[in-house]
Amino acid sequence: MRLQLTLTTALILGLPFATFAQDVPEHYPADYADVIEASRSEKGLTIYSNMADNNWAPIIEGFGAKYPWIKVETIDLGSGTVHSRWEAEKGSSSRTADILVSGANDRWAAYGKEELMEPYQSPEFEHLPDFAKPYPGVAVMSADPLVITYNAALLSDGQRPTGLTSLVSAATDDAGTFDGRITTYDAARNSFGLAAWWNYMDVKGEEGWDNLRKIGPMIRGETSGGPMNEKIATGEYVMGIAVSGITIFPRLEQPGGEILGFAFPDDGTIMMLRGMGIPKGAANVNSAKLFMDYALSTEGQTLVGKGGLVPYRDDVPEDQVRYTYQGIADLVGEENLIVAGFDERLITEAGPFVEKWNAALAGN
Repeated sequence: MRLQLTLTTALILGLPFATFAQDVPEHYPADYADVIEASRSEKGLTIYSNMADNNWAPIIEGFGAKYPWIKVETIDLGSGTVHSRWEAEKGSSSRTADILVSGANDRWAAYGKEELMEPYQSPEFEHLPDFAKPYPGVAVMSADPLVITYNAALLSDGQRPTGLTSLVSAATDDAGTFDGRITTYDAARNSFGLAAWWNYMDVKGEEGWDNLRKIGPMIRGETSGGPMNEKIATGEYVMGIAVSGITIFPRLEQPGGEILGFAFPDDGTIMMLRGMGIPKGAANVNSAKLFMDYALSTEGQTLVGKGGLVPYRDDVPEDQVRYTYQGIADLVGEENLIVAGFDERLITEAGPFVEKWNAALAGN
């Protein structure tokens, strides 16, 4: 049930009625109107993220309809750059991000330990799974799958791997097709790749490392999903593994997209939790709180899904979005999901992991 705050309420409190012309869920705190009113004197929102404009468009449109006085600017950066840019700017007088969104889960773990984010308790948290709030001030915006992508013109049905294990089998049987033509996120050069592959190997252990060593010399690492898919489409690569689903799903619907195919890995589909936080000292903190709450709401999560990301609220209508977390679990089996969260070991074990990763890519 939702409550429409009325003119009578506004007059009693002595505040403009426009403040209350919002639908506010009944589980929101009684003083939520103060946050809405305070946002009116702020200067909009700046969001640093690793999401493209097409990912943002639906949710920004929905948020703008609800809070039309808040102008939202999104700046698309790599996962690591989201944080390095904010860290460089936060002590200066220049305007910086009011919200950070990225898949650099090692940075979110560090921020959680160092308490660098505003410890905002969204009223939506009570309707979300525990993994939605890993640290005070750190929330999860989406849970996005990493998939296998391939060039459908270059790989026959029988050559298309369904997971890392089947890729090893296909590549060792036909090295001429796959050698130097497999790509993935390079865990040594990319925070997103580090978080993805660290979580994968944490679950798979030596079996996973053994598989990686067998095909490591055939892999050419990249730092961004978009270029991976373009190079797969042109035939520079024949396939990619652990590629962000949000980069391939829209590409399939564009001209020439029929040349690409994808699969959820049957021996471990990595679900990347995309972190979101409001930095302490943000210039427009009230607007940022409104945006976070909206992004975590049923409506917001549905629009997150319409933008190509994967919502994880269990009340998002399946027929309104491409995939949901629960829908992917049904497809591949809950036991085959590897949730890449914000483990503190991403910080302490990163150095040794990268050394082992580089050795595995060399076949050692």
